[in-house]
Amino acid sequence: MLAAVSLPLATAVVRELLPLRPLGGQLLVGAVVAIVATALLIAIGLEETPATLTKLVAATFIGYALASLLQTTAEVVAIALLIAAVDIYSVAAGPTKVIVEQHEQVLNAFTLAFHPIGSDGVAQIGSSDFVFFALFLAAAARLHLRIALTWSAMTLSFGLTLVLSYVFDAALPALPLLSLGFLAANGDLLLARFGGRAGSPERE
Repeated sequence: MLAAVSLPLATAVVRELLPLRPLGGQLLVGAVVAIVATALLIAIGLEETPATLTKLVAATFIGYALASLLQTTAEVVAIALLIAAVDIYSVAAGPTKVIVEQHEQVLNAFTLAFHPIGSDGVAQIGSSDFVFFALFLAAAARLHLRIALTWSAMTLSFGLTLVLSYVFDAALPALPLLSLGFLAANGDLLLARFGGRAGSPERE
């Protein structure tokens, strides 16, 4: 249910906010407002669904603001490869592993919580994962790539990571499959741009 319903609904919020992408760095103001709202919601005991929604908006705005700095396909490909490697290390042996095992309150503050219907359990996805989801979606629009397919492939990657995490009963990094989803959706276009055969401009 989470992979098929909850996650697509969450990523749909990112997609529906895409018309705000041209605001670029101005969206950081909205991100700050959303972060303050998140802190207030957590302080008054509404740390689950209400705070998850404000975290989602904040992550989306930060991702869109960062995407406004991108100029070429080489930059976005480099980011995709780099964050995949860093996330694997962080979850396996780095700071994310320490937070998951020793600092539950910190983990709860910086993750989006998804609750299965009829269950007391919770699935958590890092706010930073949604930052990069938004960044790649905005980059697809900025660099004239496949927006709809990019959204679908990355949403599927989140669902697959969640399913694998359940199957193996372990915390797994979401960014490797997210990066793979983005690259798979646009691989031929990205290769064409690197080869100098792109028919679409790389800048807005």
